[in-house]
Amino acid sequence: MTGPSVGCDVVAVARMRRLVADRPGARERVFTPAELADAVRGDVDPDSDVAIERLAARFAAKEAARKALRGRGPALLAVEVRTDHDGAPELWVDGRRTALACSLSHDAGVAMAVVVATPEVVADLTT
Repeated sequence: MTGPSVGCDVVAVARMRRLVADRPGARERVFTPAELADAVRGDVDPDSDVAIERLAARFAAKEAARKALRGRGPALLAVEVRTDHDGAPELWVDGRRTALACSLSHDAGVAMAVVVATPEVVADLTT
């Protein structure tokens, strides 16, 4: 691979709502404690539309990261989306910050993420 690798994923917010409502413990199996805390930042109710949209966008980022890493990426729980001091998403893998570029969005019942990885980042995270 000579150029950047791009991963993109979309998640229906209603699907995420069903997942967390119908499967006890699903949040903890898919999201890290930091991601769960970030979803409710600003005193947001954990079951509110805002919190579920934030979780759906983070799930999309985890999937997009695996795609950007050409399917050789880490397990979902090993990929963590954190929010930096300016509110921008950062991707961490196995507890360390990565150079993966990430963008999240959610609107009209759909959450999405795009992740871009350079060849060097792909090599670093998949070997």
